[in-house]
Amino acid sequence: MVKSLVIADNTVISNFALVKREDILCRIFGSNFCVTQEVLTELKRGEERKVVPNRDWTWVRVLELQSPRESALFQLFSASLGKGESSCLSIAASRNLKMLTDDLDARKLAYRSGIPVSGTIGILVQAVRTEILSLSEANTLLADMMSKGYFSPVDTLDEFL
Repeated sequence: MVKSLVIADNTVISNFALVKREDILCRIFGSNFCVTQEVLTELKRGEERKVVPNRDWTWVRVLELQSPRESALFQLFSASLGKGESSCLSIAASRNLKMLTDDLDARKLAYRSGIPVSGTIGILVQAVRTEILSLSEANTLLADMMSKGYFSPVDTLDEFL
């Protein structure tokens, strides 16, 4: 189980929702898995539009922008990113959290800001390493995510394990 807080944007959450395996996020991160209200709003909008299936997210911790620094960073990041990514980056930068995103622009900004980043591939690899999934199961989930629109940088997880 991961001990420190992580904050995820909608890209990662949606990938696991699309294959109805948000339980993997819960098993790896537990109560340390966080989103922002902006991410939750994006997710709910996707559920309402039937783009993403309705799933149970009641276990997820929701963080709010709290400080003037976070609000200023949010405004800065919002010039080039959506509200979900911007809110996650702002909180991650301010509170020294790891961010989970598959959005390339958000990842680049995170790297430049010194924010540790992972995404769907990293989570699937971690699920195999912690024996939540077998490599075969993780590869099947990855293929399922890709069939539902995830633009993965790899076809299988084999090279990581």
